[in-house]
Amino acid sequence: MPIIEHSTVRMPAPVDFHAERTFVSAEQGAVSMTVKEVELHPGWEGRLHTHSTDEVIMVMAGAVQLIIGDELQTVRAGCTLFAPPGVPHKLVNKLWIPVRLLVMYPTTNQETEYLE
Repeated sequence: MPIIEHSTVRMPAPVDFHAERTFVSAEQGAVSMTVKEVELHPGWEGRLHTHSTDEVIMVMAGAVQLIIGDELQTVRAGCTLFAPPGVPHKLVNKLWIPVRLLVMYPTTNQETEYLE
């Protein structure tokens, strides 16, 4: 059973207001799980999309805006977002600080369908 020391997995410099590092994936031997840490910097705007599997997004630091359908909510650290398969969602960071997220899904090959 591998133990992943987070400090040994470097967070790359952000590109287009986004950076991520992967802790668990097929590269570490996982067959049905991915765990990533994602940073969304002010100015980030994702695209509305769905996934074919569940997705869990834990807000670890900062806050992010979540769009589901026509609804916009600001979600702060200490909250977890749960996106069941097929539910359209989008993350936006138009706030003033980066948001740090822990993203998990039960596959090593997440399928994403972009709706915009």
